[in-house]
Amino acid sequence: MTCPHENQMQDYLEETLSSEEMKKMEDHIDMCHDCQQQLDQLLNNSFQLQQQSVEIDDEVLVEKIKSHRKGVRRIYAYGFLGFLLGLFSLKYTSDSFIVTKAIMALPYKLAEFMLGIFFSGNKLNQWDSMHYHFQRGMGYFTHHPILGLIVELVTPALVAMFLAMGIGYLTSDKRVFQRKKILRFILSAAIIFALWFGTIYGVYSNTLAKIENLEGIKSVIIYEKKEYSSSWILKIDPYNIHEARYHSIISGLSEATPLDSYPSMNHKEGLELLIQFQGGGEVIAHVDMDTGTMFMRNRRYHQLSDDTLSHLMEVWGGIK
Repeated sequence: MTCPHENQMQDYLEETLSSEEMKKMEDHIDMCHDCQQQLDQLLNNSFQLQQQSVEIDDEVLVEKIKSHRKGVRRIYAYGFLGFLLGLFSLKYTSDSFIVTKAIMALPYKLAEFMLGIFFSGNKLNQWDSMHYHFQRGMGYFTHHPILGLIVELVTPALVAMFLAMGIGYLTSDKRVFQRKKILRFILSAAIIFALWFGTIYGVYSNTLAKIENLEGIKSVIIYEKKEYSSSWILKIDPYNIHEARYHSIISGLSEATPLDSYPSMNHKEGLELLIQFQGGGEVIAHVDMDTGTMFMRNRRYHQLSDDTLSHLMEVWGGIK
């Protein structure tokens, strides 16, 4: 069923209606899907005629067409510039000029707030975070630094892009960009953020599952841990894992037995391992060389086998 106001659409575009009728039409178009479609079709058809060099006598209609095209270009331009600004928003911490610092901080802080709603539980406590000297920024994805960097770049960029596009909508001709279009834009932004956060959640959950089960260990960096310092010993990676001793260490870590209780262990001395997983995950673990107990910074304890402990002891003894 067609809308009875559709026959007034051309007059509305040409602004031949009275002021009162123009206001009524604006309010009606905001609520009428059929009229919105007809308005878009009239503008697009008229624009195509212009492109084909077909003369349109009505100056008001021509102005409407130009306003529509400028509005669309403005929205996309604002979005592109906003995305670029958001990519560099992390730099606000080192910016000394208060104006640019405030502008750049806005998308970053909004992104941090949004991520905090869903991922604040991922943050390490103060004691554990002391062992992650590389940790910076929001700190929601300590066990996957690559993911954390991507999230801290892309999320503020998306926030800035949608903020800028929103400004583009609000500053455009309201007779061309109705409220329903703005609502659809907001809904689209919400869907994109939901998909983005869902992807982040899936990737990080998979990473935590690998760490929990010690699956897919790619490399291990071994440090000697003393009470107030630590020193690098070696790195086991795909280039030297073919050596039997190193291969046994990787296998032994993967097969470590989870412990339900929290045993007493020496946290001040022993070996500290940075265990890196396929896909980018990593976790720091401390090994008590007297008992073979391994404490991981995801608050899990494991018991190493005697063979694994023996191989680690050989590595440790090689530098003593």
